[in-house]
Parts: sequence; C-alpha cells; structure tokens
Amino acid sequence: MVGFNKTQYQFVHRLYSRFISFRSRCALTAFPGLQGRKGYPFGYASDFLPIRSSDRNRRKFEVALGLLVGLIAWPHKVLAETCEIRAGQSFKLALEKLRPGDTLIVHQGTYSESGRVSITVRGTASAPVMITGAEGEATPLITRPASAEEQSTIHIEGATHLTIKGLEITGNGGDGVRLLKAPSFITLEDLTIHNIDVGINFRSSMHHITVRRNHIYQTGALGGTGEAMYVGCNYAECAVSNSIIEGNWIHDTLQASQGDGIEIKRGSHSNVIRDNTLYNTNYPCIVLYGTEGNERNLVEKNVMWDCGEAGIQAAADAVIQNNIIFGGPGVGFLSQDHQEVTPNNLEFVHNTVVGGSPCIRLSDWNHKLGLIFANNAVYCESPLRIFGLEGVSFSGNVVYPTPSGLPAEGYVVGHSPLLDFADAWDRNVYPSENSALIGAGDTLYVTERDFNGVARREVPDAGAYTWIGRNNTGWKIGPGFKEKRPEKASRLLSKPRTREFER
Repeated sequence: MVGFNKTQYQFVHRLYSRFISFRSRCALTAFPGLQGRKGYPFGYASDFLPIRSSDRNRRKFEVALGLLVGLIAWPHKVLAETCEIRAGQSFKLALEKLRPGDTLIVHQGTYSESGRVSITVRGTASAPVMITGAEGEATPLITRPASAEEQSTIHIEGATHLTIKGLEITGNGGDGVRLLKAPSFITLEDLTIHNIDVGINFRSSMHHITVRRNHIYQTGALGGTGEAMYVGCNYAECAVSNSIIEGNWIHDTLQASQGDGIEIKRGSHSNVIRDNTLYNTNYPCIVLYGTEGNERNLVEKNVMWDCGEAGIQAAADAVIQNNIIFGGPGVGFLSQDHQEVTPNNLEFVHNTVVGGSPCIRLSDWNHKLGLIFANNAVYCESPLRIFGLEGVSFSGNVVYPTPSGLPAEGYVVGHSPLLDFADAWDRNVYPSENSALIGAGDTLYVTERDFNGVARREVPDAGAYTWIGRNNTGWKIGPGFKEKRPEKASRLLSKPRTREFER
C-alpha cells in the first residue's frame, strides 16, 4: 500500500472499526454480499474470520480502504440503516442501537418493557432518525407491565432531529412520553397515548418540538396531575420555545387531580398552539402564563367544550385568535393575575364564545399595557364578569344579551344564538345569512384567516368565522381530529395592534 502515510492508515482503520460497529447493531444487513468469502462487493478473497496476527493490520487496511470507496458510491447505505422489529423482540434494545440517519420500523404487536426506555440518539438535519409503526398494519402498542417500577413509558433525553410516529403508548402510572435534557427538533406525530399520567411532558428547556395529530385521553393514572401536555416548568425554571402543538385530539382528563388539556408554563415562549380539539378536561382546556419578556405565544383555530375552570385561561404575552369555545362547567375565557404574572401584552381577537359560567371573566385588566379584546362573538346567558377595562383596546365585538359593565362603545348587541348562527346547538357557529356578526368587526384588528383557514374580507365579520356564503364549507365540529385546509402560517405580531402602536 505504497503512498499512504501513518495518518491516512489510522483514518481508514477508524473507518473500518466504525463499519463493524454499524453492521452489528441491526438485524437487517445493509450489504448482503458481505456475508461470505465470494460475495465481497470490493473483490476481497476473505471474510472477517480470524487471520494470522502478522496479516491482521494489513487486511484491516485493505478492507477499510475498500469501504472508503464504497462510502463514495453508497453514502446513505453505510451511514444509515432501516431496521425492523417484531413482537417478542426488545423495543428498548432497538432504540439503544439507533444512530444518525436510521429508521426503526415497529411491526404490530405488544412491546412491554420493564426497564427504563430512553432515546438519546442525536440525529442531524441531513441524517434525521425515524421511529415508526409499520404501514398497513395494526398500530404497535408500547407499554410497561403493572409489576414494573412506575415510570414514564418513553423518555426522550437530549435527542435531536428525531421523529416518532404511528405508535400506541400506555403505561403503569408514569407519563406517556417525557422529554428531558434539552432535546431539539423532535416530532411526535400520529401517536395514541392513553391510560398514563401526563400524556406528553416537556420537562426541561428545549426548542423546535412539533407535536402533531396525536390522540391523548384518559390521563391522570393513579391519581396523578394528568395534563395531556405539560409544557415547561413552574416559575420559568425551564422554557420551551419555537415549538408547534397542532391538530391534536385531547379529551377525558377527568380522573386526574388537575387534568389541564395543554398547559404552557411561565417562561415558555414563541410557541404555536393551533387546530386542536379539546373537551372533557378537569382543569382548563388551554392555559398560558407569561413569557418573561420573550416573544408571545400564538393560540389559534382551536375548538373546545366542557372544560373545567375555563376554556382558555391566559395571563399575559399571547395572541389568542380564531378559537371556538363552547360552554361547560368553567368560564369561557378567563384572564387574571396568575402565578405572579399580571395581565399585559395579550390579544383576544376574532374568537367565538358560546355559553360558560360565565362566558368571560376579566380581572386586573385596568390600566395594563397591550391588552386587546376585539372582533369577538360572545353569547352567554349568565352575566359577564368584567372588572374594569380602562385603557383596554375594546372594539368590534358582538355580545348577547345586552351586557352590563362594558364600555359604551366597542360592541353591538347580537340578535340571539338561534338567529346569528347556523346551528349553535349542533356546534355550528358559522354566521347565518342575516347574522349580526357580518361586517361587525374592526379592520384594525382583523386576522388574515379564520377558523377554517379562509381569507377574511376587507370588512371583517366578528367571531371565529368569515361569512362566504349560506353554508359552512369547513369541518363539522365534533369529537375527533380537526380537518383543515392547507394555508399560509399566521403572522405573529411582536407588538400588540393597539391604535397607539399604529401611530
């Protein structure tokens, strides 16, 4: 091997060692031809059987050099692998062998692990990691035996560029999925998570987490706190940022000691919560604190009903728009001082609230900065509980029946739920043809699109929908995943859209 110096030799030797380690971690073989003496794709006459000590280093060098050539031709074959496991094999061990670029296909069946299941693989943007249920098969079940130590079913610890999809997850009293040690660029998609404590628990600082189209229910196992999603830490001890929670179906947290639907903790910021369906929760369906001076969170186009305490509860630093809240045992929209956060920098715009005890409760809003309540449809038989709106931007709302305690301007009185909506009793709060909502909004606070993703008109309608004809062409609201049309992402304003900011 004339022409290779010691450094070059060491390089290909390390490459050889890496390849041997790679081949041993998956039941499938990336190079079937490497299994026998006559099948080497690079033309070598011997396989990896023991050879004479004097020949070993030279043989390693020759094989590794050939593999280096193979890397040029087949880079993805060498550096990434698709592995498959079936019921009876260890889900835990398969996870521990994952390397950047790998795909793990989990076939139907039950995988019950008594040990601690942890995913630590650090994929990259060019070599992401995928864990997925097998297509065309029943969803595989990942769980823990009742006799095992109580802990979360899956831990994601410091992992990056990882997607987990198409699994069913239950447990023995711990959380379904628990994220720790600053993971990033994680996608949790098409998971069914139930009979656990917390569904998905974001328990450290992290960023760029996508939680999409997951079905989470029956939380609070063994009397735990039972949030469907717990995002961040108390008192801003950690922060989740630049993440998306969208299109999830969350319900029945009633057995939990708390049981929020989606809880965005103090300090977490720049997150988007959209297109989720939530109902039958013990605590609020969505609750937000404040961002500690960081960019605001966006809550849009969600629908909820029968929420304990409140449909949406928010203290500060959020844009809440195009949501639909139906009444239940709690308040429709609640905003007040919460965990040392006082209302400020908060927009509640183009939402429809029907029912609640009461529909709206606003406390500590007087003389606060950046508060907007505009272009909403509020229909509530019980009196509104509003304790002062001095200094608040209040405009373009439709309220029924005639309220007390509101400013003299900033709203009109609606006709009734029967006359203003297509069929409020069937959760269809699309405006009727002669609805008081049509054209009632203020152009200063108009959103680009409505609950259905339809572009709003120049003269906006109040509430979550824009009227485009006699029939609601969007998703029929009910239990299940929200069906939505492709659309542009909403623009999140860093400053409130008050008239003072426009000057």
